[in-house]
Amino acid sequence: MKEEKSIKRFRRPLRIITVLIILAAVVLWSVYMMSKPYDRTRTTYADFVVEEGDGLSTIAEHLDEQKFIKSASRFETLGKLTLAKDFKPGTYYLSPSMDSLSILRTLQSGLTTSKGFTVPAGYTITQLAAALDRDGLADKEKFLEAAASPDLAQLEVLGENEEGLTGTDLIEGFLLPGEYTLSSDADETMMIIMMLDAFGNFYNDDCSARADELGITTRQLLVMASMIEKETSVDKERSIISGVIHNQINMELIKIDELPDKPLCSPSKESIMAALYPDEHEYTYYVLNSTLDGTHKFTSDEAEYNALLAEYENAVKEAAEEAEETEENTESEGEGE
Repeated sequence: MKEEKSIKRFRRPLRIITVLIILAAVVLWSVYMMSKPYDRTRTTYADFVVEEGDGLSTIAEHLDEQKFIKSASRFETLGKLTLAKDFKPGTYYLSPSMDSLSILRTLQSGLTTSKGFTVPAGYTITQLAAALDRDGLADKEKFLEAAASPDLAQLEVLGENEEGLTGTDLIEGFLLPGEYTLSSDADETMMIIMMLDAFGNFYNDDCSARADELGITTRQLLVMASMIEKETSVDKERSIISGVIHNQINMELIKIDELPDKPLCSPSKESIMAALYPDEHEYTYYVLNSTLDGTHKFTSDEAEYNALLAEYENAVKEAAEEAEETEENTESEGEGE
């Protein structure tokens, strides 16, 4: 009898724990589903403005209207679940490929941190200048003027300027993403020098030697890294895509001088290392997956590449038609109420 009572006493807290675990799993799954990107394949960035006093509901509606998220109501629910608040007014650079949690974090924190500021991967100098200005860390025009200073051409970290680049093009891609400590007397020039120094410390003699081994300059390496940064947000794919780019060059499907003459953005450390150490494979093509989840399919056969490309384009078309139909249904329901 005592043993039965003991078992019952044990079962009761066990049931409670089980229920709590199930509830936690349901919440986590709900957060994951609500956080999915609007379209992981659309990696372009655009302005999004948060006005003074905008709350979660207003921001969710505007994000939905501008096609950054799939659903305003889901975004608002996600914001409430994660206790999101204190959104900073200003202009942000957002992408439909960002998940909703990342968008929430961005709109709450901007570039500022407890220690200074953060340079996000994938930003151009112009975007960075605007973001620093937005957060009160720098004056946009002064930052761009400092970034275009001809004095920077003397810095060893930039290597030789064989392309004859001028203005901000000279240092595009060299402002290393990451977190920086900002001293109270730092001006725009000091901020740029600090980021260039960080790149020089990261891109050490071993990296330079590896680039020489590959037969490319530091700037060409950064061009490749920026292409990788723009092409994928899936970490495990970076070195595979790098391998494709290197294969295309080695097989002269594209020539090294046909690459852009400057980096497309500031690539992350991960993309830089992927460009330096590409996967060894025979792939010469990659195309976004027709599942529209942001991953890629790889092939060395041109006919297969064209077939995969057609699949992806059809999937995009179907998704667009479905979204349009859903929007029309929503509007019809609204009119009928």
